[in-house]
Amino acid sequence: MCLSTAYVEREGKMEVLMEEVAKVRLEGEEVVLEDLFGGKRRTDARLLEVDLMGHTLWLKEAQEGLPEPLSRVRAFHGHLGPMVTLGLRMGEAISGRMGDRPFAYTITVFTGPKPPLSCLVDGLQLSTPCTVGNGGIRIEEGGELRAVAEGKGRRVKVRVRDEIRARIDREFDPAHEEVLPLEFWAMPEEVLFEVKEG
Repeated sequence: MCLSTAYVEREGKMEVLMEEVAKVRLEGEEVVLEDLFGGKRRTDARLLEVDLMGHTLWLKEAQEGLPEPLSRVRAFHGHLGPMVTLGLRMGEAISGRMGDRPFAYTITVFTGPKPPLSCLVDGLQLSTPCTVGNGGIRIEEGGELRAVAEGKGRRVKVRVRDEIRARIDREFDPAHEEVLPLEFWAMPEEVLFEVKEG
């Protein structure tokens, strides 16, 4: 008989949640695990992967207390990755210097139009008065994590530091997508970005 073991990630460690799982069911926000004899285990952990050949289920404990801006950007963007989080923080750096009045300035982003780099734009849209729809954000080719805000004789250039981009390339794991965003959210602006005004 081929039964599975369910593992859950808690605080960066994998723990056995239930052994000899015969059935898995999703009920709203809950995952219900059941053994052969009808014993059940309910959890609000997210189901990440089912490995039929390896007889394993991988879940991740639901994160309580995700900061409200990150919850909002995750709902808007569809998931919480490092690029959209950097866009959110980049927008905060820009709006902190240029203000939050609609149509007071425009932002040119040099990511190009394709994900994952273009995910930066969704973060900018939620943290500045500029959006693609209101004409406040223009996307240019370039493959760079860089934006320039201009308006009323002022200019702010913000670029993601090379070491942050290298860290994403080296460490980002889609199965644990919220790890880097939470770290980036807590980092000081000067660690994430090079900012030039003038």
